[in-house]
Amino acid sequence: MGFGAAEAIAQQKWHVREEVRRRRVGMEAEERLRAKDALTDHLVSLVRDRGASTVSCYVPLPGEPDTSGFLDWAHDAGVEVLLPVSLPGSRLAWTRSDGSPLVPGRHGILEPSGEQLPASAAAGLDLMLLPACAVDLRGTRLGWGLGYFDRCLSELDRRPPLFAVVHEAEVLPALPGELHDIPVDGVVTPEAIRLFPR
Repeated sequence: MGFGAAEAIAQQKWHVREEVRRRRVGMEAEERLRAKDALTDHLVSLVRDRGASTVSCYVPLPGEPDTSGFLDWAHDAGVEVLLPVSLPGSRLAWTRSDGSPLVPGRHGILEPSGEQLPASAAAGLDLMLLPACAVDLRGTRLGWGLGYFDRCLSELDRRPPLFAVVHEAEVLPALPGELHDIPVDGVVTPEAIRLFPR
């Protein structure tokens, strides 16, 4: 890929990220609450339908699809959840969601303060629920540009089923992709669960 093509892709990604940020900031409180409840229902359905007993998830930032209801359900249902911890060098570790206090991590994202597991611990999960900026109908996942999840996923010797979690308006017909991008198997929004053909 030439410099011009790479620059064009970077510009496209920047525009999508800015539009998503703008839309997320503009969501009303009532809309957020409805979206949280509907998303919780879909995440619970996905985990139950797949018989998953170990999953990854994330603690939501303001404006992100709110997984807190799902995390509460998983704790009560005995589903083991690994949450990401940001390390130097855009690398991830994992910590079990076990009720330990949440503390601000490297980017202000709340992370559990319990024992850290290596990035490779994700290989043993039944399902991974990934934060994203947007996803397209081919399964291309656009993150926020720091590369934490791309690095982690590329180094796993076994990849569990991968599902991006976004708002419905963030499922787009097409996104710019690069060779290092790892496609997701599906997407979960407050409106639906979609599987992508492979």
